[in-house]
Amino acid sequence: MPVSPVVLNRKTHARLTWKALEDYSFAAGMTVVPLLVFEVPGAARCFPIIFANPRNAMPYALLGLGGRNIFVDAQGRWTAPCLPLMLSNYPFSLAEIHQQDGEDAIEKRELAVAIVEDAPHFHQPDGVRLYDGKGKPTQLLRHVTTVMGNQYRHYAGSRKSLEELNLTGALRERVAGVRTGGGERAVGGLRVADREAVMSLPDVTLGKWARDGVLEMLFAHWESMRHLGKLLDDPSCPKGKENGAGEEAPVQ
Repeated sequence: MPVSPVVLNRKTHARLTWKALEDYSFAAGMTVVPLLVFEVPGAARCFPIIFANPRNAMPYALLGLGGRNIFVDAQGRWTAPCLPLMLSNYPFSLAEIHQQDGEDAIEKRELAVAIVEDAPHFHQPDGVRLYDGKGKPTQLLRHVTTVMGNQYRHYAGSRKSLEELNLTGALRERVAGVRTGGGERAVGGLRVADREAVMSLPDVTLGKWARDGVLEMLFAHWESMRHLGKLLDDPSCPKGKENGAGEEAPVQ
């Protein structure tokens, strides 16, 4: 995104208006986008799903291998049948606010709606206000808050299982061989789930993951790797260097 989001403020943003735009130019340089667990089965029908952050097990949609999102065209239009929630939410997001409470300095965490202030959605002449004349949230802002709050609850519900997955050691960096129109190629630097390592975990763990959607996410992840060829065939993908499996394209 062009700039970091700022927390929405009823005084600073009292007269701010918003209008829906079918312009995804802001995502043209995004090659990975984080997903919620419940999003993955749908997203896996369109994109390879990987675990791009070595510090956690958050799933990501892989959108390009050459520093460019291949699903945003020159006019800023989104061309894939699936749209990750992070992109559909733009220019809104949720931010965690950390506050010290009382003399005991107990830290409190609160969620707040944040926005990308320079997004074109906020600079249209016929937009809808976020706050009314009394500084209260309009129906639009209440709807945004509700939707994003529900998304956060989905995230919180699977967070512990994702932490467990990360600690198992089943997420490993691999080189994937892919057959494309140009022959056999390989993609290096992919952090993926090792199927054998996952399926050898205790039944109690797999049962818990089946209930909270993480196991379904993993099966969708494995199936999604068939989409790597689509990314490799794009002209923006670097040819890379030759290796034993063919040409290697690093994840960027």
